[in-house]
Amino acid sequence: MRLPCEVEVRSCHLPTLGLKSRGKGVRAVVSLCQAPSKNELQPGARTETSGCACLLVSTMKDRQGTRYRLRENIEQLFTKFVDEGKATVRLKEPPVDICLSKDTIWP
Repeated sequence: MRLPCEVEVRSCHLPTLGLKSRGKGVRAVVSLCQAPSKNELQPGARTETSGCACLLVSTMKDRQGTRYRLRENIEQLFTKFVDEGKATVRLKEPPVDICLSKDTIWP
C-alpha cells in the first residue's frame, strides 16, 4: 500500500534537550511493507517464516527510504483529524512521531 503525502518525522528527544523541530513536512511516499526475514536473505534458506511489517518513508532525497518496524512498536496512533487527512504514528523504538498530512481520502 502506497500513500503519497506530506511527512514530518519528529524525534521525541528534542523537547527534553530544549530543541525544536523544523516544523515543516516533506513530500514523501509512505508504504506499508513486509521486511524480509534474516532467513530469506541467506541464499538457499527455505523456511516459512515471514518478516515483520514495516512502515517505509521514501522522499525525493532518500529514495531508498527509512524503514520503521511496526510489530509491537506502535505506542500510540493519533487519528483525531483523519477527516482532514492528518494522522500521527508514535513509535517506541526509535522514539519518533511520524506525522502524515495533506492526503485526501475522499475524492
